[in-house]
Amino acid sequence: MFNDDPELVIEYTDPQEGFKGWLVIDGSNHALCAGGLRVQPGLTADALKGMARNMSRKMRVWGMPINGAKSGIAYDPSAPGKDAAVGRFMAAIKPFLATSYSMGADMNTRMDNLEEQARRIGLPSIKMAIAGAQGISLDEYEDRFALLSEPVRDHWTLGALRAGWGVGIAALALLDNLGIKRNEATAAVQGFGTLAKGSIVALLEDGVRITAVADAEKCLIDESGEGLDMAALLSTDAGLLPTPAKDAKVTVAPRDAVLEQECDVLLLEAIENAVTPANVDKIHAKGLTPGANLAISPEAEILLHKKGIPALPCFVAGSAGSVAMNGLFGPQDKPTAEQVLNFISTSMVDMTNRLMKTSRAENITPREVAARFVATGPKEGRERPYAA
Repeated sequence: MFNDDPELVIEYTDPQEGFKGWLVIDGSNHALCAGGLRVQPGLTADALKGMARNMSRKMRVWGMPINGAKSGIAYDPSAPGKDAAVGRFMAAIKPFLATSYSMGADMNTRMDNLEEQARRIGLPSIKMAIAGAQGISLDEYEDRFALLSEPVRDHWTLGALRAGWGVGIAALALLDNLGIKRNEATAAVQGFGTLAKGSIVALLEDGVRITAVADAEKCLIDESGEGLDMAALLSTDAGLLPTPAKDAKVTVAPRDAVLEQECDVLLLEAIENAVTPANVDKIHAKGLTPGANLAISPEAEILLHKKGIPALPCFVAGSAGSVAMNGLFGPQDKPTAEQVLNFISTSMVDMTNRLMKTSRAENITPREVAARFVATGPKEGRERPYAA
């Protein structure tokens, strides 16, 4: 299905601070490659190779002729020099950004900050390579790309909401397949970044009660039976959960406690290998929806399946960013921001239904079903990467 190693790994050594960075491109048979940039202490080239391969799966499962890619720097995201460090790395890989690499946000990076850095190094956008690959003018690209800045739910813009929204919609579709009514369902969410918040917005719209949420430091667990006050929690722009009021019926627990909550669906939207064979027996959810890259190990997915707990593959549930680009640039006529959001929803529901139907019929994991779609994905580039 894939070559053993990515076709291109570029290593960067920062001339000022000495940290390492990498751009990994998992193939060269298509005009465009895509994947996010992350800032993570201890990041390695091997970790990015796995993520780039996962990005290839995200593209192929939807039939998009785009190679997976991933980039990042081994750097403390809380350091005051973070933005400048990202800018120097982006300047080093500028030729790829200008021609073939469609960059997105990832761990500890945001689209608006990356776009600002792109302009500082003389590029109109971190995704400008789409224009050439898609065969459209830069003006048309910028006109469509501007839709990402339009609000679609309260203050949430399409760009900020799209990835998390897709994870949430996949979770809702999983509930449907489990025969659980959405407005009677409960969910626990690991993560409190943009990805997790977007999922929560989607879940709340259909009446799902959020009973537990974890950030990098702690887990808040509802004790009222009515669900956490997510409106209040989402009102903060911070990536950490606020401390609950003393009279709130909320328990503050260690962050990993979210994995052990009894709920209908558990959303994993923070780290790799959150669920492994070592902790799989602690899972008490009825279904899992991973938005974070490689959040569930393949071995754990098999063990969950044996326990009757379906787990969607991360390269499906976590692929809404790519699906959104297909909905944005694929149609011949420019869509509206709401139409792109609806495209994400329709795509995620359809794919989840297909995976679950075959998984039940053949008694195999949803990942094994999705792997078939990946294996039959586009082998050579078509005229346009995006064709909704």
